[in-house]
Amino acid sequence: MTTEPSTKKTRRKSRLWLTILIVLLIAGAAFLFNTYRQQQAREAAITDLRTTPFTRETLQTTISGTGSVRPRQEVTLMWQTSGTVADVDVQTGAAVESGQILMSLDENNLSAEIIQASLNKLTATQALENLDANTLLQRATLNNNIESSRNALAELEVQLLNLQARECESWRLDNLRNDYETALENYQNWPSESAWFRVQSAKVAMDYCDPDVITQQASALQSQVDLNNQNQEIWQHELDKIQFGPDPAEVEKLELQIELADKQLENQYVTAPFDGTILSLNQEPGDQVTPGTLAARVADLSELFIEVPVSEVDIPAIQLGQSVILFFDAYFDEEFSATVTDISESGDRSTGIVNYLVTVKMDEPSGRIKPGMTAGVSILTSEKPDALVIPTDSIFSRDGLNYVYVLRNGNPEMEQVTVGAYSNRLIEVLNTDIAEGELIVITPPIDIISNFGMVPGSRIP
Repeated sequence: MTTEPSTKKTRRKSRLWLTILIVLLIAGAAFLFNTYRQQQAREAAITDLRTTPFTRETLQTTISGTGSVRPRQEVTLMWQTSGTVADVDVQTGAAVESGQILMSLDENNLSAEIIQASLNKLTATQALENLDANTLLQRATLNNNIESSRNALAELEVQLLNLQARECESWRLDNLRNDYETALENYQNWPSESAWFRVQSAKVAMDYCDPDVITQQASALQSQVDLNNQNQEIWQHELDKIQFGPDPAEVEKLELQIELADKQLENQYVTAPFDGTILSLNQEPGDQVTPGTLAARVADLSELFIEVPVSEVDIPAIQLGQSVILFFDAYFDEEFSATVTDISESGDRSTGIVNYLVTVKMDEPSGRIKPGMTAGVSILTSEKPDALVIPTDSIFSRDGLNYVYVLRNGNPEMEQVTVGAYSNRLIEVLNTDIAEGELIVITPPIDIISNFGMVPGSRIP
């Protein structure tokens, strides 16, 4: 009776321990499998690490920035008059020479100012062609005027001398004045033609001796003498200017009128102001244009420049003639060389930071580089040969100290480094326990970094 319950109790205990053992075996297997997978993942991550040897190189210190490419010269050409486009003689991208016609207006549909300019040029040209003949006629007229004036002046001077020499006795003047008054009184009492004639005759006789009249007549004669002398000076001056040919001032005036007309006539064309390349054309034959309408853009691509804003703290390191490396997104795998050619004297504070514009010129302009492209600019400010260097993207900081990972025996180990000068891709190492030739991990993955402690020399467990 007591043996059967004891046997049942023993069987239940055995099943419980068996279940626990199975659960423990399953959990252990899962733990081991998960550990194995993590180890495999870590080993795969280590295998995929990018590394570079810890070596010595010439460290080039640079100052970097960005800027847009501009040509040596660039101009936007506009129409200066209205009309209909007749011809477009070039294409975008074509090389042109200074003065070359790019576009022209229809000759049968020109504006009023162009037609007036044509008339002005014709008039001035004809006047210039006839200037020699007109000068001969003008010279003869002036000589004749001068000669006539001299003859008239001689007569006036004789009359003036005679007038100044005229003198009458006072008694005679009194008699002549009485005769005039008597004749005038007789006329007033018995007016007749003969009486008026006697009044006039008496007045002439009296005026001949009257000092006041003589003074007035002398003054009138002197005015005529002065006018003749003045006219002679003017005519002689005009004659001197054309004595040996047309008046130079008149020639210059007509030539300027022709030049002005030519300038106005040029408005019916769009011409290249310098040797360059067509960047864009804005019209086709038949298009209507007015003054100010955009016509074309021309640039001199023989030299290409980039202007880079440089902070005031970096500007002391910039000097004319320094070498420059350029990078372009369109050609990300290539480098282009340039040279510093200008440093602005005044800074710009528009961004809150004082920047100075540094201009660099490409050493060998390439047809692939276009105006307006954005360029990454690295200005070489110094060189330090035989320096221990590491890539800039291999270093990281913790608590104010700098570290890198070194691949040793297939495992990355964290080592502290003391750094010095730097460039855009390399940093100088001044002090470290890393030996030359050891492999430095470039851009270590976050999952590897998270497995390390804070002590240099630690490694993946």
